[in-house]
Amino acid sequence: MTVSWLALAGCRHSSSGELGAPAGASAWDTRLDQLFDDRFTPTAVELTGRAPGDVLDQRRFSQRLGYANVIVLVTVDQVWSRTLFGGQPQQRVEVTVGRTLRGSLPRKTTPSQVLVLRQAEELPADAVGRVMLMFVAWAPGEIPAYHHHLMPADEKVIELIEAMVRHARKSGKLDESDGRKKRRKRDAEAGT
Repeated sequence: MTVSWLALAGCRHSSSGELGAPAGASAWDTRLDQLFDDRFTPTAVELTGRAPGDVLDQRRFSQRLGYANVIVLVTVDQVWSRTLFGGQPQQRVEVTVGRTLRGSLPRKTTPSQVLVLRQAEELPADAVGRVMLMFVAWAPGEIPAYHHHLMPADEKVIELIEAMVRHARKSGKLDESDGRKKRRKRDAEAGT
């Protein structure tokens, strides 16, 4: 009976359209916990500032750019909080997934997603309707099967990300699928 229930649960999750790690995704690397912390940064990154806070934000921003499997623009549809049994409040954010700046989402991912934010800076209720940047790193085997970080989408930051992605693709460091096509082509040429 338990096996049948687990099989059904697995089928339901895969066809639900929830964001999750694609097949073949690398295991979660705990060294990325501080970057993909399932939290929200309330201010856009200051690209030219040299104050200690700005420098730390710039470093984390560049690390998120490098380690993210997917960078996507999302629109905040709804924000609410819920207290769990242990008394730990969790904030939930319903978003609509928009344009992908880097990487690609699994095929059956629906545009409407609910994200859980860990304790820390709360997303204000007036965030509804705002566009945010969401950095995603896959975490197969975990629930949910990804970790993320949200921050306000500033036009200069979006332009920078697009320029960096174009440059990486042009220099051969990144292709349209972040390297998956190259691996398949190489494997086919090698006869594996």
